Amino acid sequence: MNEDTINRASLEKLSFSDLVQLADEYGVDVPEDLDRRFLIAELLELAEESHNREDEMIIASESDDQQPLVLNGNFNETQVSCVLRNPAWLFVFWNLNANDLAKIEDDPSCSLRLRICSLSDPKDLKPEEAFEVQTPSQSQEQYVLLPKGKKYIKVELVCVTGGAGEVIAFSPVVTIPQGASVVNDLQPGREEDFSPVVELSGIRELLTEQYKNHRHSFS
Repeated sequence: MNEDTINRASLEKLSFSDLVQLADEYGVDVPEDLDRRFLIAELLELAEESHNREDEMIIASESDDQQPLVLNGNFNETQVSCVLRNPAWLFVFWNLNANDLAKIEDDPSCSLRLRICSLSDPKDLKPEEAFEVQTPSQSQEQYVLLPKGKKYIKVELVCVTGGAGEVIAFSPVVTIPQGASVVNDLQPGREEDFSPVVELSGIRELLTEQYKNHRHSFS
């Protein structure tokens, strides 16, 4: 039965088995001893809820003189976020709203930079250290190598015009996992005293391989 024709008068004409079959289309399991009047009331309520959900899903007018609403990927917001790939590398991604994007595209001297801020406490308003990275053109993501020994990182999206920078978005604070000092302070040729039990684990070979494969993390 078409939902547009579901009303009390049309339901009253149906047999109980037809009402049960209609309820099954709505995903309702009907007990055998359910009163017919209750079943009709339930179906009317379900039909009304279904109709309301369809109305909520309409995002464009059906009139010929209006264009359908198109939602873009960033919902017209300028924002920057980041996530750790590992304690040495940070993956940063960002979006620009229409105004900021037009400003950068229309002014050749205008550019975007990522300001990587190191914090001693996640609630600090000012960073203890910061450095900037030029963003690649025609891209909204970039990997950044993090400085060694930092505990908290925040990324600011900076719009630079004529040498002056304006922060247009900033990320949540990211906590950097802290490793063992024997790994963090690893240096080529440096001798470490390990207990006999730790020696059995092959720690020296592991540290050597770690340095060979990930020496960029120790710079």
